Amino acid sequence: MTSRAVDDSRSLLTLGRVDSVRVQVGYRASPDDRVDRHYLLDLSVPEPEGEDVLEERAILAALEPVLYAGADARRHYSLHQHRWHTSWGASPGALEFGLLVDTGPRTTALSEASYDGVTRAFRDVMEVVGQPERTPTTRESAVQRSRSAAATAYAVDPDALSLRAEEHHPADDSWTLTLRSTAGDEYDVVVGFVDGCAGSVSVRHAHRIEAADSIGPE
Repeated sequence: MTSRAVDDSRSLLTLGRVDSVRVQVGYRASPDDRVDRHYLLDLSVPEPEGEDVLEERAILAALEPVLYAGADARRHYSLHQHRWHTSWGASPGALEFGLLVDTGPRTTALSEASYDGVTRAFRDVMEVVGQPERTPTTRESAVQRSRSAAATAYAVDPDALSLRAEEHHPADDSWTLTLRSTAGDEYDVVVGFVDGCAGSVSVRHAHRIEAADSIGPE
Protein backbone atom coordinates (compact mmCIF):
# COMPACT_ATOMS: atom_id res chain seq x y z
CA MET A 1 0.00 0.00 0.00
CA THR A 2 1.32 3.42 -0.89
CA SER A 3 0.71 6.55 1.10
CA ARG A 4 0.21 10.00 -0.23
CA ALA A 5 0.45 13.45 1.29
CA VAL A 6 -2.82 15.13 2.17
CA ASP A 7 -3.39 18.73 1.18
CA ASP A 8 -5.14 20.21 4.22
CA SER A 9 -6.37 23.15 2.20
CA ARG A 10 -8.51 20.77 0.13
CA SER A 11 -9.67 18.44 2.92
CA LEU A 12 -13.40 18.07 3.35
CA LEU A 13 -13.02 16.97 6.99
CA THR A 14 -11.17 19.40 9.21
CA LEU A 15 -11.34 20.68 12.78
CA GLY A 16 -10.67 24.19 11.51
CA ARG A 17 -9.72 27.06 13.81
CA VAL A 18 -10.96 27.40 17.38
CA ASP A 19 -13.70 30.02 17.65
CA SER A 20 -14.77 29.44 21.26
CA VAL A 21 -13.30 28.01 24.44
CA ARG A 22 -15.15 26.57 27.42
CA VAL A 23 -13.41 25.75 30.68
CA GLN A 24 -15.13 23.85 33.49
CA VAL A 25 -13.64 23.31 36.95
CA GLY A 26 -15.45 21.24 39.56
CA TYR A 27 -14.55 20.41 43.16
CA ARG A 28 -15.67 17.23 44.89
CA ALA A 29 -14.72 15.43 48.11
CA SER A 30 -13.76 12.22 46.27
CA PRO A 31 -14.27 10.58 42.86
CA ASP A 32 -17.43 8.92 44.20
CA ASP A 33 -19.02 12.16 45.39
CA ARG A 34 -21.10 14.69 43.54
CA VAL A 35 -19.46 17.98 42.59
CA ASP A 36 -20.13 20.54 45.29
CA ARG A 37 -19.09 23.68 43.42
CA HIS A 38 -18.73 24.11 39.69
CA TYR A 39 -17.12 26.95 37.73
CA LEU A 40 -17.56 27.69 34.04
CA LEU A 41 -15.83 30.10 31.68
CA ASP A 42 -17.04 30.66 28.11
CA LEU A 43 -14.90 32.79 25.80
CA SER A 44 -14.94 33.74 22.16
CA VAL A 45 -11.57 33.53 20.44
CA PRO A 46 -10.58 36.71 18.56
CA GLU A 47 -9.44 36.47 14.97
CA PRO A 48 -5.72 35.67 14.97
CA GLU A 49 -3.21 38.29 13.92
CA GLY A 50 -0.73 36.91 11.43
CA GLU A 51 0.42 33.42 12.39
CA ASP A 52 -0.79 33.60 15.99
CA VAL A 53 -2.59 30.43 17.09
CA LEU A 54 -4.30 29.50 20.33
CA GLU A 55 -1.88 27.77 22.68
CA GLU A 56 -3.77 24.92 24.35
CA ARG A 57 -0.83 24.15 26.65
CA ALA A 58 -0.89 27.76 27.85
CA ILE A 59 -4.51 27.34 28.93
CA LEU A 60 -3.63 24.22 30.92
CA ALA A 61 -0.70 26.03 32.52
CA ALA A 62 -3.03 28.86 33.55
CA LEU A 63 -5.35 26.32 35.20
CA GLU A 64 -2.69 24.54 37.26
CA PRO A 65 -3.13 26.70 40.41
CA VAL A 66 -6.70 25.40 40.88
CA LEU A 67 -5.21 22.00 41.77
CA TYR A 68 -3.98 23.30 45.12
CA ALA A 69 -7.20 24.86 46.52
CA GLY A 70 -5.68 25.96 49.80
CA ALA A 71 -3.20 23.06 50.09
CA ASP A 72 0.59 23.01 49.73
CA ALA A 73 0.57 19.91 47.54
CA ARG A 74 -1.25 19.29 44.28
CA ARG A 75 -4.56 17.51 44.77
CA HIS A 76 -5.72 14.56 42.67
CA TYR A 77 -7.69 15.46 39.59
CA SER A 78 -9.41 14.21 36.45
CA LEU A 79 -8.92 16.11 33.19
CA HIS A 80 -10.56 15.83 29.82
CA GLN A 81 -10.20 17.85 26.65
CA HIS A 82 -12.70 17.86 23.82
CA ARG A 83 -12.68 19.64 20.51
CA TRP A 84 -15.33 19.68 17.85
CA HIS A 85 -16.23 21.41 14.62
CA THR A 86 -19.44 21.91 12.67
CA SER A 87 -19.74 23.03 9.08
CA TRP A 88 -22.50 25.52 9.83
CA GLY A 89 -23.30 28.25 12.34
CA ALA A 90 -21.56 31.37 13.54
CA SER A 91 -19.08 29.56 15.84
CA PRO A 92 -18.09 26.30 14.15
CA GLY A 93 -14.91 25.42 16.05
CA ALA A 94 -14.95 24.81 19.82
CA LEU A 95 -12.46 23.62 22.42
CA GLU A 96 -13.47 22.45 25.89
CA PHE A 97 -11.47 21.58 29.00
CA GLY A 98 -13.07 19.81 31.96
CA LEU A 99 -11.21 19.56 35.25
CA LEU A 100 -12.46 17.79 38.39
CA VAL A 101 -10.43 18.24 41.57
CA ASP A 102 -10.72 15.91 44.58
CA THR A 103 -10.42 17.88 47.83
CA GLY A 104 -11.51 15.68 50.72
CA PRO A 105 -14.11 16.97 53.23
CA ARG A 106 -15.37 20.43 52.38
CA THR A 107 -14.78 23.34 54.73
CA THR A 108 -15.50 27.06 54.55
CA ALA A 109 -11.78 27.81 54.19
CA LEU A 110 -11.51 25.30 51.35
CA SER A 111 -14.50 26.82 49.55
CA GLU A 112 -12.99 30.29 49.80
CA ALA A 113 -9.59 29.06 48.61
CA SER A 114 -11.08 27.27 45.61
CA TYR A 115 -13.14 30.35 44.69
CA ASP A 116 -10.09 32.63 44.87
CA GLY A 117 -7.91 30.16 42.97
CA VAL A 118 -10.39 29.71 40.13
CA THR A 119 -10.90 33.48 39.89
CA ARG A 120 -7.17 34.03 39.43
CA ALA A 121 -6.84 31.11 37.02
CA PHE A 122 -9.75 32.28 34.87
CA ARG A 123 -8.18 35.74 34.63
CA ASP A 124 -5.02 34.09 33.32
CA VAL A 125 -7.03 32.01 30.84
CA MET A 126 -8.62 35.20 29.53
CA GLU A 127 -5.16 36.62 29.01
CA VAL A 128 -4.23 33.56 26.93
CA VAL A 129 -7.43 33.36 24.89
CA GLY A 130 -8.10 37.10 24.60
CA GLN A 131 -9.86 39.55 26.87
CA PRO A 132 -13.63 39.45 26.26
CA GLU A 133 -15.51 42.60 25.41
CA ARG A 134 -17.14 43.88 28.58
CA THR A 135 -20.81 44.75 28.21
CA PRO A 136 -23.45 45.06 30.95
CA THR A 137 -25.25 41.77 31.70
CA THR A 138 -29.01 42.19 31.56
CA ARG A 139 -31.32 40.42 33.99
CA GLU A 140 -32.71 38.24 31.20
CA SER A 141 -29.23 37.20 30.12
CA ALA A 142 -28.19 36.50 33.73
CA VAL A 143 -31.22 34.26 34.34
CA GLN A 144 -30.63 32.40 31.08
CA ARG A 145 -26.93 31.90 31.81
CA SER A 146 -27.63 30.73 35.35
CA ARG A 147 -30.09 28.07 34.15
CA SER A 148 -27.74 26.95 31.39
CA ALA A 149 -24.77 26.73 33.79
CA ALA A 150 -26.71 24.72 36.38
CA ALA A 151 -27.95 22.39 33.65
CA THR A 152 -24.42 21.90 32.32
CA ALA A 153 -22.88 21.36 35.74
CA TYR A 154 -25.49 19.02 37.20
CA ALA A 155 -27.33 17.52 34.20
CA VAL A 156 -30.72 18.99 35.08
CA ASP A 157 -33.46 20.36 32.83
CA PRO A 158 -32.92 24.13 32.61
CA ASP A 159 -36.61 24.72 31.89
CA ALA A 160 -37.53 22.94 35.15
CA LEU A 161 -35.48 25.34 37.29
CA SER A 162 -37.50 28.06 38.98
CA LEU A 163 -35.98 31.37 40.05
CA ARG A 164 -36.23 31.71 43.84
CA ALA A 165 -34.09 34.79 44.48
CA GLU A 166 -31.95 37.28 42.58
CA GLU A 167 -29.64 40.18 43.33
CA HIS A 168 -27.79 42.50 41.00
CA HIS A 169 -24.40 43.94 41.99
CA PRO A 170 -23.92 46.97 39.71
CA ALA A 171 -20.48 47.85 41.08
CA ASP A 172 -18.91 44.69 39.62
CA ASP A 173 -21.71 43.89 37.13
CA SER A 174 -22.48 40.46 38.57
CA TRP A 175 -25.70 38.68 39.46
CA THR A 176 -26.42 36.29 42.31
CA LEU A 177 -29.35 33.96 41.71
CA THR A 178 -30.91 30.98 43.46
CA LEU A 179 -32.61 28.32 41.37
CA ARG A 180 -34.71 25.39 42.57
CA SER A 181 -35.53 22.20 40.72
CA THR A 182 -38.87 20.40 40.89
CA ALA A 183 -37.14 17.78 43.07
CA GLY A 184 -36.24 20.43 45.64
CA ASP A 185 -32.54 20.84 44.85
CA GLU A 186 -31.24 24.39 45.05
CA TYR A 187 -28.41 25.96 43.08
CA ASP A 188 -26.71 29.19 44.09
CA VAL A 189 -25.35 30.82 40.94
CA VAL A 190 -23.13 33.85 40.41
CA VAL A 191 -23.00 35.22 36.85
CA GLY A 192 -19.98 37.43 36.17
CA PHE A 193 -17.97 36.43 39.22
CA VAL A 194 -14.68 37.17 37.44
CA ASP A 195 -14.51 40.94 36.97
CA GLY A 196 -18.04 41.08 35.60
CA CYS A 197 -17.28 38.80 32.63
CA ALA A 198 -20.68 37.38 31.69
CA GLY A 199 -19.08 34.14 30.53
CA SER A 200 -17.80 33.37 34.04
CA VAL A 201 -20.34 31.54 36.17
CA SER A 202 -20.08 29.72 39.50
CA VAL A 203 -22.68 27.18 40.61
CA ARG A 204 -22.99 25.73 44.10
CA HIS A 205 -25.27 22.78 44.71
CA ALA A 206 -27.22 23.14 47.95
CA HIS A 207 -28.83 20.29 49.85
CA ARG A 208 -32.30 19.23 48.84
CA ILE A 209 -35.07 21.12 50.60
CA GLU A 210 -37.29 18.65 52.41
CA ALA A 211 -40.91 19.53 53.12
CA ALA A 212 -41.69 19.36 56.84
CA ASP A 213 -44.89 19.44 58.87
CA SER A 214 -44.46 22.35 61.27
CA ILE A 215 -47.46 21.28 63.36
CA GLY A 216 -46.36 17.73 64.04
CA PRO A 217 -48.44 14.59 64.54
CA GLU A 218 -51.92 14.90 66.01
